[in-house]
Amino acid sequence: MPEFKRTRRLLCAAVAGTALALLPASAGAQGTSPDEGTGTRQVLSRGGYFLGDGVNIRSRPVDGTVLGQGYFRETFTAYCWSSDGYWIRLTAHRGNVTGWVSVNYVFYTDSGPMGYC
Repeated sequence: MPEFKRTRRLLCAAVAGTALALLPASAGAQGTSPDEGTGTRQVLSRGGYFLGDGVNIRSRPVDGTVLGQGYFRETFTAYCWSSDGYWIRLTAHRGNVTGWVSVNYVFYTDSGPMGYC
């Protein structure tokens, strides 16, 4: 494997692992959390961008139908992880396509709260 791809995969795995370790224990599947003191609900999500060209956005993790593709440095909003932590549900800003993408092909630009789907 070329050194760049190997380094990129290791970096993505480290980022994903760190993000998983920082998840609050109360992060729920509903995608919202109470905003203390106001009684309102806050959407759990985080922004990011794609690390490659032609990254498949699927209807479900692993073998889902390809709904669209993301391209290098295009942005998205991620909402939750799959139960195994290897896939995220997101909406790509270009084309407004919502689906699942492997964590190996994304980079988070903020550290907002995000739970499991």
